Amino acid sequence: MRRRTALIALTICALVAGCGSRLTDEQRAALVVPQGASAGTQEGAVTGEDAAVPEGSAEQPGAANPQQPNKQPNPPGSIAGGCQGTGGATDKGVTAGEITIANISDISGPVPGIFQSAQQATKAFVEYFNATQGSVCGRKLKLVSFDSRTDSGGDQQATSQACEQAFALVGSMSAFDQGGGPAAAGCGIPDLRASTVTAQRQRTPVSFGVASNVVNLVSSAGPDLVKSSFPGGINAAAYLYLNADASAQNAKSMQKAAEARGIKFVYSQAIDITDVNYAPYVAKLKETGTKIVYWIGSAQYAVRLQQAMRQQGYTPEAFITDPSAYDPQYIKQGGAAVDGTVVYTNGALFEESNAQVALYKQWLGRVAPGVAPSYFGMFAWAAARLFVTTAAKVGPQLTRKAMLDAVRGVHDFTAEGMVAPQDVGGKRTSACMTLVRLKGGAWSRLAPASGYSCGQLIDTGVGG
Repeated sequence: MRRRTALIALTICALVAGCGSRLTDEQRAALVVPQGASAGTQEGAVTGEDAAVPEGSAEQPGAANPQQPNKQPNPPGSIAGGCQGTGGATDKGVTAGEITIANISDISGPVPGIFQSAQQATKAFVEYFNATQGSVCGRKLKLVSFDSRTDSGGDQQATSQACEQAFALVGSMSAFDQGGGPAAAGCGIPDLRASTVTAQRQRTPVSFGVASNVVNLVSSAGPDLVKSSFPGGINAAAYLYLNADASAQNAKSMQKAAEARGIKFVYSQAIDITDVNYAPYVAKLKETGTKIVYWIGSAQYAVRLQQAMRQQGYTPEAFITDPSAYDPQYIKQGGAAVDGTVVYTNGALFEESNAQVALYKQWLGRVAPGVAPSYFGMFAWAAARLFVTTAAKVGPQLTRKAMLDAVRGVHDFTAEGMVAPQDVGGKRTSACMTLVRLKGGAWSRLAPASGYSCGQLIDTGVGG
């Protein structure tokens, strides 16, 4: 059972439904990483201007000039698209004047508040929309929130309740989201999640991750950005990861993709969740002459590894990990030991100017004063925005079936430049990515110079 662990964000789970209730607290606290994700097949850089295609459009954004500023040509204005009139009580959770949506996220459990940021962001969007945008075809938004308790059973119970109380699930984020899949499919509730975490939930026909990820599809943009940023280290890379099903699958898939793009690995090692002595792994990194270290696992374990590296006087050219480290808590926990960390992300940078991120920060400050924005919160906000724009396109006669049909046609969603193009309806990993680096306790863009670098999707055959 030590190999069975909780999942975090954009990962594929090999666990059977219901296993969450049988894990130890330490195992369930061992969080795994996101790839950074959505669709696209054209190599090049996409700036905010090129990414801001009509929401839900099936048009694929082409390659753009990587030197072009990341503009926001469509400022946040009327989201509902001028839809007039109301069809009355057209489906469960819908009345003439209100649409009830539900958010189900992990709030309690072995890691309290693990996905609270997703629930806070969804609440922030609802407050923003009702206060400034009027309505969706004459209907305001009402949010009901549930705690999935970092447990598959908790997710199942919350989903069953939401099926009866709400029209749709919006912005949800649960480590054991496989629990609620059968209930969601059974009642046909549209489920626009910040991200789907388990393979079971990804296969659920009514569930769509706005950060859409598939473990076997990896963008060439990631390894290509690493090659151009750290050319002196590409012949001596290492992959270390938590010895858990999901993290192992992602590590193996991403390593295969990197190898396909010309990065040579001299060391690859799984680390048990209960292992507290990282010194032998650091010694091996030094022995093999590793210059680039990839890490797959939660930020807390990334901190542990880098502290061990610092203690042995070992500093690679690059330490690369996922967006879960792109957070103030990571800096607080790791201090000087984590300085120099490189993170890949497929969302806008909090340090740069972005209209949607500014709105998210502003309204997050109203519903949760003092709380910092997060990667998962960003995608929950984006999910809420997608829900509203899609519901408006469906029109006054809003039904669950019509909503699901419309979502399946969304292939290049950017939330007005807030995130890289996401193939929500197609459920395909993003081809676009940005690298950011921690230096002197602050994050800043590493590559590309602006916007995102978009590559080809490589099918590694791992976990597919």
